[in-house]
Amino acid sequence: MSSDDFRIAFHIGAHKTATSHLQRSLLRASDELVEQGVRYYGPDHFRLPGRTISALFGLRERRAKRPPQDQLALMRKGADRIVFSEENFIGTLAHTISRDIEFGYPNANIKIAQLSRALGKPIDLFLSVRNPTAMINSIYSQLLRGNKILDFEDFKAMVPMTRGDWADLVTRLRETPGVGRLVVWTYEDYTALFDDICLAMLGTQITPVAHHVNPRLSAQAVAQILAQNDAGMQGELAKDAANAFPVENGFARFDGFSDREHDFADMAYRAQVDAIREMPGVTLLSQAVD
Repeated sequence: MSSDDFRIAFHIGAHKTATSHLQRSLLRASDELVEQGVRYYGPDHFRLPGRTISALFGLRERRAKRPPQDQLALMRKGADRIVFSEENFIGTLAHTISRDIEFGYPNANIKIAQLSRALGKPIDLFLSVRNPTAMINSIYSQLLRGNKILDFEDFKAMVPMTRGDWADLVTRLRETPGVGRLVVWTYEDYTALFDDICLAMLGTQITPVAHHVNPRLSAQAVAQILAQNDAGMQGELAKDAANAFPVENGFARFDGFSDREHDFADMAYRAQVDAIREMPGVTLLSQAVD
């Protein structure tokens, strides 16, 4: 294979769409993938000090250790395909409670354009989308698990659902210079589409890890965390509450939204997915209909 004859695939998230499950599956299969000409790099690589995508490929003001294309060649190691997976590249959703969270990923297209220019090649993008109320509930659980404790109503004000327009995000990405293929699927179909996702991203299939990762907290667990925090208690409040009231033992998952809010979100989400399905140059993976 010539030095330029390879593909770059980038799984950009989104957050809370079974990204950890997919990444752990890819990591476990990484040796097998190398034998098939695929090099995979995920959060286990990109979240080490000095190894973020921005740092490695010179997207920050600080000078990178080597030119971006040399860095890419070093990581590629002659593979037919190099696959990145790092949802934090296009924006962060659970790292702060002091400012608005980047719901909707307003800078995603800008960052992807910068990366493609640095690498000198088009990038195939892979994106999963999710119903916004379920996603926000899940992000809130992740915040609590990270000991960033605040009332749900305060958190919800930081992530207004109107910002989470998946059709807008996909449109912006499709219009971004340097984007090759753009493949989208819904989180709700993730399990059924796992083989199709891997085939599109990797050119082959892998075996998924056994179970999903980072489940949502139960309503009882959230109530205990907030009560203990208000009482001035410290320590691993979320871990203790999750162990005391686990969802897998039948405790109801936390849900901070009303039925009316769910109905509105469901309607908007269906419309966005329908719009994505009709977009030229976008592949929406979906289950076969008998």
